[in-house]
Amino acid sequence: MLAAVIPFGLVDATPFAAVAICMFTLGVAALMLFGEPRRGRWVFVWALLLFIVTSAWIVIQTVHIPWPSLINPIWKDANVLAGVSRDTISVAPADTLASLLYIALPAMTFLTGLIIADTDKRARRILIVLAVGAGLISLFGLSQFLLFPKMLLTESKRYYLDSLTAVFVNRNTAATFLGLGFLLAATFASENGRAYFGFSSAPSGNFKEGLGFWVFAGLGLSCLTALMLTQSRAGLVVTGLGSVLYLPYLASQWKSARSRLFPQAGGSTPRNWWLTASAIAIVLVFIAIFGGRAILRADQRGTDDGRFCIWSDTVHALSQNWLQGTGFGTFRTVYSAYRTPDCGIGGIVDRAHNSYLEGFLTLGIISPIVAVLIFSVLIRAFWTGYRARHRLRHYSILGCAATILTAAHATVDFSIQIPGFAIFLMAFLAAVISICCGREERVSENRKDVSAELRIGHPVELFKI
Repeated sequence: MLAAVIPFGLVDATPFAAVAICMFTLGVAALMLFGEPRRGRWVFVWALLLFIVTSAWIVIQTVHIPWPSLINPIWKDANVLAGVSRDTISVAPADTLASLLYIALPAMTFLTGLIIADTDKRARRILIVLAVGAGLISLFGLSQFLLFPKMLLTESKRYYLDSLTAVFVNRNTAATFLGLGFLLAATFASENGRAYFGFSSAPSGNFKEGLGFWVFAGLGLSCLTALMLTQSRAGLVVTGLGSVLYLPYLASQWKSARSRLFPQAGGSTPRNWWLTASAIAIVLVFIAIFGGRAILRADQRGTDDGRFCIWSDTVHALSQNWLQGTGFGTFRTVYSAYRTPDCGIGGIVDRAHNSYLEGFLTLGIISPIVAVLIFSVLIRAFWTGYRARHRLRHYSILGCAATILTAAHATVDFSIQIPGFAIFLMAFLAAVISICCGREERVSENRKDVSAELRIGHPVELFKI
């Protein structure tokens, strides 16, 4: 998962092919060893069904069809001019077929994650790896931005010279990644901190919990600092939205053992409000200190943003291709035919800067239907976790906050279309959904994970043990 993020977000063909081979091999091996997932099987079935339906439609876009009304008009013109016609929905069938892998790889990551993360312990291990990986990447990004600002990994930086992009080419993708990393680091900092400082009903923490708290707190602040230096306006806003939703809930869990035993004592209410206000204040202070350049950039640019012009032309193209689409992965080819002089004539536009709009144009009416179904499945899974889980309920809020962060940013940019980040996000969602769709562990499982439960500061059901 981390290998997919590091090489420029996996935008080059060679690392993409290598990661794809490894991920598909891992998926087959996991299925043979573990079988169908024990948790969230209904999510697994829905994800597999949506992937099959979408893939089948993408293939249909590339083959000869007998219905002239669905054939893209470009082939009729090609037949007149060159005497050759493909009679396909897609304007570039080869590009559409090749782009199928950009859906298959994240889907396989998600399905494999559901298979492997069949216990709370395994799911949390995956999330810890993602949190540590995001924190280390943010530290690397900060170091390179301060020491070698003209370099991006081992190459000379060509774009966004004044912004931190970590291991990505685009600052907006880096901002989405760092925002998600911040929420993950905050989760484990809170879990370890509650145990170490005595804000849980579990026994007082030891050196490991204290070390874990300071490590994850440091990684979280590193992610937040790097996020500010990306100067991504949308990245700051959507991370703020996710933090305002999630951090107050984390702060509300910091209750002393006495307040848990005597909830009517009322002594914990002022402390909870103080902790909640402190959690939000930390984010606001960092935005004020490090986000000033992004705020200034937003004030200078105002509404004079090229993406609004791109959206207008994309909507025009969509009005003529909304039913069948133009073929998945053909935006770059199609947009040039609808580009107006108002958007300028320099450069090549290969993204719509709105993942939903681009998906609607290239896939047709099936795109919004699939998107609605995906969000419905996620909402149901998070709601199930919120109602069914008690000690790990905060993971359902984490999943909801991260979904808001990424989904909102997708309306103004294309972070989820970058393969490396898409794989990272799918692994995250698989682990969170596994926890949400799980239950309180059985006696044998509790015995195995008792030490882990104590380390994260959650009460152990001693009567069951």
